[in-house]
Amino acid sequence: MSKIIKNTIYGSEYGKMDPKVLERTKAKAPINDEEVEQPVKIENFDLLKIRSSMGGNNKDLTEGRISEKDITIPCKDRYLLARLYYSVGLKTFKNCLLYLHGGGFIGGSIETMNNQCRLIAERAQTLVISLDYRLSPESRFPDQYYDAKETIDWLSLNHKDLNVLDSQIYVAGDSAGATLAVACGLTDDKHQIKKIISLYGALDFTSIDKTIYHWQYSDYQMDDQEKKLIHTRLNKFAILSKLIQKIYMGSADSTDPLVNPVYATDFSNFSPLVMIEAEFDYFLQSNKYFAEVARKHDIQVDEVLYKGLDHGFFDRLGSLPQAEDAVDVIVSAIG
Repeated sequence: MSKIIKNTIYGSEYGKMDPKVLERTKAKAPINDEEVEQPVKIENFDLLKIRSSMGGNNKDLTEGRISEKDITIPCKDRYLLARLYYSVGLKTFKNCLLYLHGGGFIGGSIETMNNQCRLIAERAQTLVISLDYRLSPESRFPDQYYDAKETIDWLSLNHKDLNVLDSQIYVAGDSAGATLAVACGLTDDKHQIKKIISLYGALDFTSIDKTIYHWQYSDYQMDDQEKKLIHTRLNKFAILSKLIQKIYMGSADSTDPLVNPVYATDFSNFSPLVMIEAEFDYFLQSNKYFAEVARKHDIQVDEVLYKGLDHGFFDRLGSLPQAEDAVDVIVSAIG
C-alpha cells in the first residue's frame, strides 16, 4: 500500500489551486452553496449542451506511429463499438488495458479520450481498448455496467485473437468510467481483471446529507482567497450528482454497490486498485472512504493525489502537465 502526493508549484502547501485551474475557474460563473440545496429539475438542464461540453481540448503527445482500429464487440443482445490502440510494429502484447471514458454516464466518448489512450498504448507498449458504452438518458443503470462487464468477458475469452498473451486484463477509467471499472471489479467472480485503475472515480452519487462518510466542505483545506472558487468547483459536481441520480440511477437502490461502490461489503473478487485523485474533487471524500473500506478487506490500494487540481483534469492532456504525469502513473501500474 502506498500513498503518493504530487505537489504543485506551491510545494507541500495544501489548499491552493494550480494556477491553470485557478485561471479557468475564475472564467466560470460562480456556484454558491445554496444552489446545491435546491431540488434538481431535469427540464432546467440542456443535456445536449452538457454532453457536447465534455472532454477537454487535449493534445496528441505520442512520438511514434500509433495504430487505431475500430471494432465491433458482440454482447448478449447488442453490439458495442470500441477502438484498439497499439504501437505500429508490435505483433503481440503481454497484456491489454480496457479504458472506460468518463462523462457522468450522460456524455463522453471514445473521441474525448482518444489522445490519452494513444499515449498510454505507446508508453506502456501494450494494447489499449476504449469502449463506447451506452449513455443516459437513452440508457439507464444497469445498461452501462453490463456493457463494461460483457466487454471484459469478450476480451478475456478472445485475447488470443487480439494477440494478447494474458487472459487477465487491466481496467481503467475516469470519473463515471472509473465507477464502472470498480463495479466490474466487485463482481469479478471469474478473476478476469488483473488490476483496476481509477481516475477520480465517481464512487458515490448519494445526496450530501445522506452520505455515510458525512461529506462536508471542512474536509478540504482551502486558501481564504480561493475559498469561493474552490466551492464553485465542488458545487458543480454536487449538483451534477443530483442530476445523474435522476437520469442514470432512476429507481435503482442507492445502496447498490454497482451504482454507488462506497456501499460495497463484499471484496472477495476484487483485484488490486490504483486510485488517482485530485485535491479539489467533489468525489475525493467518497473515494478515500472506499479506499479505507477496501484496505480493511485486505485489498492492495495505492493512492496518488494531485494537489491543486479538480475533477476532470485528465481531460486536459497537453495543457496540464499533471495529466501527462497521470498517464505515466497508469503505465507504471500496468508494469
